[in-house]
Amino acid sequence: MRFRVTSCFAAIMFAGLTANAQTARETHAETATQMLEVAVSEAANMSKAGAILDVQGCGVSFLEARGIANRKTKAAMPTDEQLRIASISKLYTAAVIHELANAGKLDLDAPATQYLTDGTLDRIPNAEASLREMLNHTSGVPDYYDYRSYFFNNWKKPISADFTLKVAKRRKATGAIGEYYAYSNTNYQILALVAEEVTRKSFKALTEEYILQPLSLDDTRYNIEHPGGAIHGYGTELRENADTWIYAENTGADGGVTATTADLRRFLNAYFMDGGQKREVGEALMSSRVKAGRDLREDGAGAEFYIGRDGLELVGHTGDTMGYLSFAFAIPEYQATMIGHINADREPVFTKLLRDTAVALRTACATNLVE
Repeated sequence: MRFRVTSCFAAIMFAGLTANAQTARETHAETATQMLEVAVSEAANMSKAGAILDVQGCGVSFLEARGIANRKTKAAMPTDEQLRIASISKLYTAAVIHELANAGKLDLDAPATQYLTDGTLDRIPNAEASLREMLNHTSGVPDYYDYRSYFFNNWKKPISADFTLKVAKRRKATGAIGEYYAYSNTNYQILALVAEEVTRKSFKALTEEYILQPLSLDDTRYNIEHPGGAIHGYGTELRENADTWIYAENTGADGGVTATTADLRRFLNAYFMDGGQKREVGEALMSSRVKAGRDLREDGAGAEFYIGRDGLELVGHTGDTMGYLSFAFAIPEYQATMIGHINADREPVFTKLLRDTAVALRTACATNLVE
C-alpha cells in the first residue's frame, strides 16, 4: 500500500517537472552502473578467477566480464559464453512439467509412483509424494548428494538417473511428505523420468519442444556431457583450486542446462514479466510457495524467491556446480533482470555479488517507485 500512495503523491509532485524526473532517473542509472562495475570487478578479484554480470532494467543496460576464464592461459573472461548454470536448470525442468500438466498429460497432485510403475522408484523413501511436492521440495525424498557419493563418485562421468536413484535408496527420508521443506536434487531427476514416461520422449527433446524452440533460445543446450568452452571452473569440496572444466556434474534434469546470459535473460522475461510469452507457465512456477528454511527465502513449484525486508521479490534460481556459481533472477515489480556468474567455488564471493547486484538495481529503480 505504501508504494501505491507514494506513486500518487509523486505523480502530483512531478506534474510539469518531467525533465527533473528524467534527470533523476539518469542519475540513479549512472550510479547503479558504477556500483555494478565495482561489484563485478571485486567478484573477479576475490575469486581469483572471473565474473560475469548482466543487469537490465530501470535505465541500466549492463553486461560486463572481469578477470580470467583460464588461470593457466590467463584468457580473459568472455561475456558471450554458454554458462554451466547448474540448478537454475530446475526452472526449465519445472516449466516442462507444468506444460505437460496444462496439456492434461500429468496431474501435479498425483504421486510419481502413479506414472512410474516398473519398479524404478522401489525402496526410494517418500517416492509416493506428489509431483507438486517434488517441485517445491516438500516431498521428503532424500537428496542424492551425500558424503559417500560426493567424495567417491567419478564426476567426470555424466549424472544418470541410475546413479542418483541408487544413492537415494540408501538414504532416509528428510521428513514426512508435505510437512517439511528439504531441498533435494533427486526430486527433479524423478520428475524428468515421469515426463519421459508419459510422453515417450527424451527430456532433452521435451526441453527443446517446450522451451528452446518457442523462445528461440539458440545459445542454450540441455545435457551436454562436457560443454567445453573457454571458461574453466575452479574448486571442489576437497581441492580449492582444482580445475573442474572436465567434470560432468552439469548434467541431468536437476542441473543440465548451459546458456548465455542473453538466453537466460530471454527466459526470465518470457516466464516472469507481464506480457511474457510463457507468463502462464511462469505463474505456475511461482505457485505452491513454501518457506525455504530462512525467513527471506521461499520456494515455489519450480522457482526460488529472495524477499527483501520491505517485501520486494526476486524470482528465479541460483546454481552451484563444482567450480561454477550462478544466479538468474527477475524482479517483476521493476521489470528488470539480474544474472551473475563466477568460475570459482567461492560461496562468500558469490553471495556478495548477488547482494551488491540487487542493491545496485534497487538504486537504479528507486525513481520508478515514486512515479
